[in-house]
Amino acid sequence: MAKGTIFNRMLAIGVGLIGGSICLAAKKKGLAGHVLGYSRKLETAHEALKLGIVDECIAGPGDSNVRNVDVVVLSIPVRQYKQVLTQFLPSLPPNCLIFDAGSTKSDVAVMLDELEPQFPGLKARFVLAHPIAGGESHGPAAAVANLFEGRNCVLCPLPQTNPAGLKKVENFWAAIGAKLSTMNAMDHDEMFGAVSHLPHLLAFSYVASVLGHPKGAEFMKEGGAGYRDFTRIAASSPEMWADIFQNNSAALLSMLSGFEANIASLRKAIENGDRATLERILAQASEYRSHWKQN
Repeated sequence: MAKGTIFNRMLAIGVGLIGGSICLAAKKKGLAGHVLGYSRKLETAHEALKLGIVDECIAGPGDSNVRNVDVVVLSIPVRQYKQVLTQFLPSLPPNCLIFDAGSTKSDVAVMLDELEPQFPGLKARFVLAHPIAGGESHGPAAAVANLFEGRNCVLCPLPQTNPAGLKKVENFWAAIGAKLSTMNAMDHDEMFGAVSHLPHLLAFSYVASVLGHPKGAEFMKEGGAGYRDFTRIAASSPEMWADIFQNNSAALLSMLSGFEANIASLRKAIENGDRATLERILAQASEYRSHWKQN
């Protein structure tokens, strides 16, 4: 293993924006000796190969090269994890480390509980991770090597997580520039239900609401900076975000209830001409946001 290399052979299952960027970062930093890529759409894997994201693409779990990897990175919708792992685990080495980049974690922990009897030791070698990075573009062409530099990455180790494997994953994310923090899966899902999943839901809903107006498309043409900033994330992958909304439904619905109550208060204040209440609610949000600084 070359100096600085953490993994000899990395298999990326999913080579879009996140998975592709992980591969590019690993190659740029010399953290993986050889990078293999897999996508359920063969043309996507071939695109990743053509772009230099991976060194080799595989057709599926039956590929003989799967038996030689020492780490697997899952960058696919969380709802696909169970099926994909069930297919790949029989071919993977028994000590192969696995980590993911999914936006929800409690459901992954439940899925691992379900698979553990069939694949003993799976929970010990699976490290739950969530890099807080991304964008509205997706697919291999959107991948960039510096996507995670200066960005937060949350790790949610299970009680069974092997400390040596966890340390390798920590070293990997740190080496590609991420700032690490640790929390349990339930706290993670509650937090990101508030600061990530709800904002995306609102952006999608807002665009759909305006488009539902008879003149909505015409209105959109005149959108300025506020429209651009608020709607940017509504261009994100519908498939991925539908999964996230369902996977984290409890936390998201709780936050949505609070939002609906706040909207009702604003509506009532506007209807009643209640300037004092309107200004109080707006001032509280404005004061916080004007002093907010992302870590």
